Amino acid sequence: MSNHPPVVVEAPDDRGLRAVRIRGRTAGRAWSLRGIRRLLRRADLPADTDLDDPGRVHWLADKSCWPDRPWRRRTAGALMALGLIASATVLFHVGTTDAVNALAYGGRVVGVVFVVASLVEVVAALAVCDYWGKRTVRYSGVAVLVGVGTVTVTNLMFLITQIQGFSYTPFLWLWIGLALWAAAALWSLTRQKAWQGIPHPKSVALGVIASGAIGSSGVAYSQMYVPYSTPVKTPFGVSFGNPTVSADGAVLHVPEHVEFRNAGSVRIYVVGTLWAVHGWPTRFTEKGTGENTWKRELWGFDETVRHVIYAPSHMLGTGRFANPGEPLDPGDDLSRDFVVDLPLRSRIGRIEIDAATAFIRADRGMLGNGYAISKEASWDTAGRHIRDAPAWVASPGDDFYRHASSIYHSSEMLNLTHATDYVTAWWVLPKWSHYPLVAKGDTSPYLYSSISRDPDGEEKLSDSEQEPYGMVVKSRWAERTVDQLMKSARK
Repeated sequence: MSNHPPVVVEAPDDRGLRAVRIRGRTAGRAWSLRGIRRLLRRADLPADTDLDDPGRVHWLADKSCWPDRPWRRRTAGALMALGLIASATVLFHVGTTDAVNALAYGGRVVGVVFVVASLVEVVAALAVCDYWGKRTVRYSGVAVLVGVGTVTVTNLMFLITQIQGFSYTPFLWLWIGLALWAAAALWSLTRQKAWQGIPHPKSVALGVIASGAIGSSGVAYSQMYVPYSTPVKTPFGVSFGNPTVSADGAVLHVPEHVEFRNAGSVRIYVVGTLWAVHGWPTRFTEKGTGENTWKRELWGFDETVRHVIYAPSHMLGTGRFANPGEPLDPGDDLSRDFVVDLPLRSRIGRIEIDAATAFIRADRGMLGNGYAISKEASWDTAGRHIRDAPAWVASPGDDFYRHASSIYHSSEMLNLTHATDYVTAWWVLPKWSHYPLVAKGDTSPYLYSSISRDPDGEEKLSDSEQEPYGMVVKSRWAERTVDQLMKSARK
């Protein structure tokens, strides 16, 4: 034994590593002569040992055979770690944001799952250093494989969500890039048989598949099922109160009531509300109205009264019964009472109450913080008209004021995979000349709410594109004759 050299360098393996045995015990593996000298120092042998001396070092293969390509290996490892870190960064951001701020409980659970997935990918990125190194840790390859599988599953969730939303964001290129990276990473790990050393590889594979299925189901449950299956219950209606006549008998004070409350279990955000009271001068005709009249009334009002002729209307009052952007929690009530005054010598025969509201579900969308204070008018401080609304909102020259802001989805995942949209509520005061049924110099205000692609509301989204935000628009109306109101006032 004393004639045997103390150092034996074995032939390179398939990765170019050569095992080094010192005094019969494996001291480690090396990719180069420098690596061998490092092992000699650790074994307390002279670092300047003559590696060409056959009495000191025995080479079991050509000493010049060093097949390792360090730059190629390190580049491959760096790219592998880069993809894992990129995915982990996105998952950690989305996960921490949704775990705290998601609008639905299921979304918060998914946020926690994403945080855990990001930690798995960070561990995998650390394991890359060993797996693309000397593989001293037994399960480093398994850790990398699990990390790449996690990237594959979660990235497909983001990519599918983006495609499903038919929306473009710059993050689309990240999802595509990570998908290509995952395909290349899985191909590389398959070639290297990274699963070797796993006691039960089929069980691990089934575990990864099951985790992906559970994660996908969680996303589908939180983003689609819960917000779409829970009904919103908002009793909404208008009614007249008991009127009174003024002391001089010239004015009829007519109380009006708008009921608007949240009787369900889902919080909502008010986009806009409007109430308006109109007086209609009327006269009775025994003969009845003609065909042109009742056709026009059916077209414009969905009803007609054959023996009553309506003159152009007068606005008796208008306003809001809730503030824009106001949250309405389950059990909250924003109902309101107000009074309008009717001059009894005005020839008005009927009074009509109109009310409208628009709101979004808080588990499917959220208004920007600046919505409540974003009020803008179409006129300047002197009352001069200075801007028009989009043509699909109002006619040129019609005045309006509006509230607008960006609108956010129920989770950060949807915010990254869907373009930023904007919600706007328009309170329009149309000119009498645009509406033949409005008295000269008067108006008939209306509320128009929409979600659009741009802050100015020019590019309106289709109904299917607005539907995921859960915006609801409702309107109610009631009508009484002045004779009915007078009879009630005399009681």
